[in-house]
Amino acid sequence: MRKDRVLEALRQLAPAGSSSGVTAIEVAEHVGIRRNNASADLNELVNEGLALKLKGKPVRFIAAAEPGSPAVPAPVANDPFDELVGYGGSLGAAVEQAKAAMLYPPRGLPTLISGPTGSGKSRLAEAMYRYAVAAGRLPPGAPFCVFNCADYAANPQLLQAQLFGYVKGAFTGAERDTPGLVAQADGGLLFLDEIHRLPPDGQEMLFLLMDRGVYRALGDTATRQASVMLVGATSEDPSSSLLNTFVRRFPVVIHLPGLDVRPVEERLALIEVFLREEASRIGKAIVVSPLVLLALLAYRTTGNVGELRSAILMACAKAFFAHAAAGLGDGAPISLDLTHLSPQIQLAYLQAHESSGDAERLVGVEDRVYRPSTLRSQVRYVDDYVPADLYAQLHRRVTGYLRAGLQESELRRVIRTDLDYYLRRLLHRADRAGVVSNRLLEIVTGFVREVGDELNENFGSEVVTGLALHLAARSDHDLDVDQALALVAQCPAEYAAVNRLAPRLEAELGVRLLPGEKSFLALFLAAHRPRNAPSGLQVMVIAHGDSTASSMAAVANELLGTDIVTAVDMPLEQSVQATVELAAARVRAFGPVRGVVLLVDMGSLTGLGPALERETGVPFAVVPLVTTPAVIEAARVAQEPGSDLATVVRAVRRVYTGQEEEPVVAAGKRLVITTCLTGQGTARKLAAFLTEALPPDLRESVAVQAVDLDNGSVLPGLLVEGWRKGVVAVVGTIDPRLPGVPFIGLERVLFGDGLQALADLLRGEEAPAAAPSATREEAMELSMRFLVDNIASVDGRRAGEAAAGALRRFEESLGMRLNANRVARWIIHLGFAIERLASDGTTYPCPEEEYLRARHGSLLSAIADALEPVGRSWGFSFPSGEVAYMALIVLTE
Repeated sequence: MRKDRVLEALRQLAPAGSSSGVTAIEVAEHVGIRRNNASADLNELVNEGLALKLKGKPVRFIAAAEPGSPAVPAPVANDPFDELVGYGGSLGAAVEQAKAAMLYPPRGLPTLISGPTGSGKSRLAEAMYRYAVAAGRLPPGAPFCVFNCADYAANPQLLQAQLFGYVKGAFTGAERDTPGLVAQADGGLLFLDEIHRLPPDGQEMLFLLMDRGVYRALGDTATRQASVMLVGATSEDPSSSLLNTFVRRFPVVIHLPGLDVRPVEERLALIEVFLREEASRIGKAIVVSPLVLLALLAYRTTGNVGELRSAILMACAKAFFAHAAAGLGDGAPISLDLTHLSPQIQLAYLQAHESSGDAERLVGVEDRVYRPSTLRSQVRYVDDYVPADLYAQLHRRVTGYLRAGLQESELRRVIRTDLDYYLRRLLHRADRAGVVSNRLLEIVTGFVREVGDELNENFGSEVVTGLALHLAARSDHDLDVDQALALVAQCPAEYAAVNRLAPRLEAELGVRLLPGEKSFLALFLAAHRPRNAPSGLQVMVIAHGDSTASSMAAVANELLGTDIVTAVDMPLEQSVQATVELAAARVRAFGPVRGVVLLVDMGSLTGLGPALERETGVPFAVVPLVTTPAVIEAARVAQEPGSDLATVVRAVRRVYTGQEEEPVVAAGKRLVITTCLTGQGTARKLAAFLTEALPPDLRESVAVQAVDLDNGSVLPGLLVEGWRKGVVAVVGTIDPRLPGVPFIGLERVLFGDGLQALADLLRGEEAPAAAPSATREEAMELSMRFLVDNIASVDGRRAGEAAAGALRRFEESLGMRLNANRVARWIIHLGFAIERLASDGTTYPCPEEEYLRARHGSLLSAIADALEPVGRSWGFSFPSGEVAYMALIVLTE
């Protein structure tokens, strides 16, 4: 059979494990058949599991492992990947890819690891090597060679010599044959770090090794054999920093997430790994305050895991020095406190500690001890200290704060934060021990009530219990005069009240309160003094994407030092109902609130207000087309005492329009809005087209407005659900799902009855049902005609043909065909993008790019390959954001 000959040719040309594969044309020429027949047979072989299709353009195929090939090894004991924090969580998919790459017969698959700087790429590569050895894919003692491509990026000849070696006489000074890293890595794994620093000719040097397992030493004409597992790592976008011909030789591409998007449980686990390492390094147990852990969790690093590790190392070094300077015995553990962290980390925690509820529940209130061991079981809570130790520890920490050189406002905040934790730990101990006598509680209750009367405050019962526990645990430790005065400066009113009432307390307790103890009591009361009543409002952000809402909320909370903004991220595959349930749960977690200002981006989210009100019984005010400045302003105003929902909404309007009153569409006019993904091309051209295409009797009474559904820069008539009053219809490439407002797709306008349906709606009549869709060919022709009529700055016909050509290449590379609606959107969106990029080079970032790269990387690569000839022909390159917008067209109906 013909298919059998195709399979045999495939196994000869691209055996299992081959990195580059062969095309249908190459197979057809080898077998002597037509290309379309070879393509059909190859796709059948893929469906039967006898061949594999590699991503990229043109489509390439490799043979699957034959039935007689070595079996996949069984799961290994002591799996090296188990040591990676997040192996069962955020790194789960990456670990599965890495294992598959190492196990694939006969010698694994070349793998490219991408991710931000410091995200753990080197650790993953090392784990891959250890796993390959444990699984039997590499022999024990197989070499693991690491090469940083940046070291030789500027000198291709030296790069070739380092990688492939050189022969005697290859250059001046080459006095003997010298093997390179490839020869040293033969039979093992070669890890190329910062592979994006390789120049194009440096990347091409590796083609022969990846394709056939052979290479040439510098100065030699003969090829040499090498069996090398190749793993590369890059912190850049592979599609923009590496040759396409190089990227497609990596069948496995693994993306590692940055530290800031990993779950708080994983970040804590990483911190604990590094603390265990430092305890083992210095040979002493380290007692770590929960405030240290919370501060490290709150710190947003720019260098990811690497920077976090460096911060912990420096903190441990400062704590070790303080331990040695204090002359403590060898058996005493090292105490790591907040002041040992860098000022940047301390400030980050002070700004974010009130929004760290999840982290606080995870960390708890007790110290943790990290002992010199590699075992995770060596981390434990400090449960066996006597209660008096709490006061001794507090005394030591406050002394450190006073000596840290903090600004007065920062000193006040850090001491009050520590005292808040001190109270919580006292209450935690009380729950377990119950050691406070009724007599002591009576004395302290009277004392706190009298102080409250003087300060005109009403302290809660937890303050009475905590203060009683504090007095029961007091010792003879005291501050010197300067330190006591420094504390008094933080709470003069409270100290004056305590000082006046101290004699009665001393008499009833039968003790003498030292000056430092009085200042502690005053600061304790000041730290737990009721604050001014807040507005009772909360701000919530809901946006499409894995981290869009979280990013906006984090910026607002950090800038304002608050936790009033809550984020609900909505991945593209998540349903609206699931989002409503998650948002409702977050609202219920707020406790009693007077209302929620809900800022959303687009689509069905604009109608969530009523659904959430039904779920929670809490009033909502919805603001569509969210931006980061709008979130910041909403949070700022919502914190002000006396603010209500209407006040916050008016403030947000000013951010968008510079005016308080809701914009009004010109006297009595009804509004049609046009939409597209960026709001910069299709929507505006469509608005101009509709304005001219409307029947004459409607032109004077209707306004057509283009809207950017990404950054909210153009919002007349849409603010804060104002569309309910004037919008008659939405026309465009994306449906924002405004409740009660009909949507007419662009393709229906271009090759259907869209204009008639719009006119009927504007006249108050019921719009007809959508007519049958046009064919692909009709959609393509009418879309190109629309471009010709509406593009002025460049050749519209040429732009349309370029868009159509890119579509053909994309469909051929993936073996798929878009329907007529998507064809129209592809042609028109890409045509206007070409006009924009060729005219002024303006580009727009896509908020969904990170999500798409994580979930649809192969789709982005296929689109980028399809667009590359277009950019080359027009003299520009397509930014990754433009590629992401094209992917949304393919994925969104």
